[in-house]
Amino acid sequence: MKEINLTEEQQAVIHHPIGKHARVLAVAGSGKSYTMACRIQHLVQECNVTPHAIRVLMFNRLARQQFHTHLDLTGLPDSMQPEVHTFHSFSFQIINTMVRIGVLPGLTQFWTGEKEELIWLTAKRAIESLERQHRIPPNSIETEDALNAISLWKGALLTPERAGSWSMPNMHLVYEEFDRMRLEKSALTFDDFIPLAIDILETNTNARKRWCGPVEYLIVDEYQDVNYGQQRLLELLSDEKADVTVVGDDDQCIYEWRGARPKYIVRDFEQVFNHKLHSIYRLSHSFRFGPTIARSASLLIHQNTKRVSKDVIAYQKDKLGFIQVYNSGYAANKALMEQVEALIKADGILPQEIAVLSRLYAQMDHLEAEFLNRHMPYRVEGHDPFFKRSEIKTLLDYIRLGKDFQEPLNDQITKLFLTLANKPNRMLSRAVLERLVYESRYLSLSLDRLLHNVLYVYTYNLSKWQQEKLDEVWQLLTRIYTGIVAGESAGDLLHDLVDQTGYLDSFQNYYGDGEHADGKIMAVQNFLEYVGHTRLTPLSLLEHIARLDTTQGAPIEKQVVFTTIFRTKGLEFDYVFLPETNEGVLPYLKGAPIDIYDTQSRFLEDPMSDKLESERRLFYVAITRARKGVFIGAGNHPSRFLSEIQLEEVRT
Repeated sequence: MKEINLTEEQQAVIHHPIGKHARVLAVAGSGKSYTMACRIQHLVQECNVTPHAIRVLMFNRLARQQFHTHLDLTGLPDSMQPEVHTFHSFSFQIINTMVRIGVLPGLTQFWTGEKEELIWLTAKRAIESLERQHRIPPNSIETEDALNAISLWKGALLTPERAGSWSMPNMHLVYEEFDRMRLEKSALTFDDFIPLAIDILETNTNARKRWCGPVEYLIVDEYQDVNYGQQRLLELLSDEKADVTVVGDDDQCIYEWRGARPKYIVRDFEQVFNHKLHSIYRLSHSFRFGPTIARSASLLIHQNTKRVSKDVIAYQKDKLGFIQVYNSGYAANKALMEQVEALIKADGILPQEIAVLSRLYAQMDHLEAEFLNRHMPYRVEGHDPFFKRSEIKTLLDYIRLGKDFQEPLNDQITKLFLTLANKPNRMLSRAVLERLVYESRYLSLSLDRLLHNVLYVYTYNLSKWQQEKLDEVWQLLTRIYTGIVAGESAGDLLHDLVDQTGYLDSFQNYYGDGEHADGKIMAVQNFLEYVGHTRLTPLSLLEHIARLDTTQGAPIEKQVVFTTIFRTKGLEFDYVFLPETNEGVLPYLKGAPIDIYDTQSRFLEDPMSDKLESERRLFYVAITRARKGVFIGAGNHPSRFLSEIQLEEVRT
């Protein structure tokens, strides 16, 4: 075995005695994956364990790929390496085998990869079907929200019959209709893999013997991130006989909003896997960063009380590293931008080794604008750039519709009108709107003339309430058209549009007082500020937005990545930038507990962690992504976490 920087703590894990369970608590950058690879090498080559008796489950595809690399580093030949799966790839293997041998006939489609769009389309059609049947009010449920709820329900192994939502009592109807449509197509989504695999193992004796019987050693990475369904799969695989080794860090549990619970690694592991004795190990030395980041991270996370106590210790005491904070409000973004330029142009740092991270995407808007102004290539992962987000597209679409307000109706104008008539939600029937539009198109009327006729010429049997709502639309589009013709400032026009429609309030009315609403409100406010700085007319703004290219045509390795902290688990960069790290955003303390529940009370979901402790873990994950340096921007109300990392004490 090639021993690369193995500490005494790692050696203890590698030589953990056979016949006992193990819980390994590993801090960020502690080499846990390599340690577990060495553990497998020890089992196979020194303990004569057959690779087929070892089951390895990783959290995602990237971790799986990296683990194969670590196995190769140990010198273990490919022929002696066990299979390494993600939870989903292992479940897919079970399902695919059952389909092939005829146990699951008729499953002909897998809505994954390029076919994932079918999931969104089916959910949208399910909502539209329920609206037509008057089972849910029009425009009361967004497709994205429905898919998030369905994913949570399936992760908790809740069928439509048991699916409850605290905030949206009708949401289970969408789940029921979505699954009906999915099954009509004999299709499976990514979220169906684990529940179906569990059902197979629980109900098919031969399948359980085949998949669980050979497992003598079960090794699970990122155990702090498992949800109820994944936990149940592990219990089945262990079959109350396998040695179970789980590896993770409760301080890095940041996915509670999608069902993960730190309780499994903090408390429940010993209670559930109770057929053998247990050993607890700690990997406290980080190879990723030096003492400054290690000490600050440790001081920060020690503020949490509901955790397993462990320090973060830099393995290399002389390794350089720093945390730099800029408390200068909006000017902090300019300072961060200058640091990015200095790293790339003066120090020769590759852009791909720099990451801009945040709690909400809207926190990065101002820094995105700085990148665009200085033609610095970047990309936003997991979301659209700030100027392409759906809430911004709605504002720009109003300008597009206002521009053609007096032109004869065509397909484009019709599509925009039918979309915008209920943005924000005016509760206008789409069927009524379509009837009005298509009758008017036959007469080659403009949208202006259509609305005039509806209000002052023909009644179309509309109620007074419907007429009032259409009058709002007419007045608004008249205002936009007049502003465009007059060459008014786009900033002034959009400010009026937002105010007259109650656009910002509409987000809270729909999403409630939480991060969905606040993120969209921040995005709109930031965009209005950006537009104000451009001093463009409305039509010039449309042309300006159309020309924007975040990548500047550069290859991916020449682009700085912008993304949320949630998307960076398992990743590391030379330098991490955290813009607008302000109290009220990080930590973000609003929001309700997880929204789903079991209507039959058979699945009793534990409450989520204390909100502040959960947010502190998120900041801990953010600063521990950096190998060399962390740059933090803050405004007039900097996050409390900036004092908790105790920079002055750490530097002395």
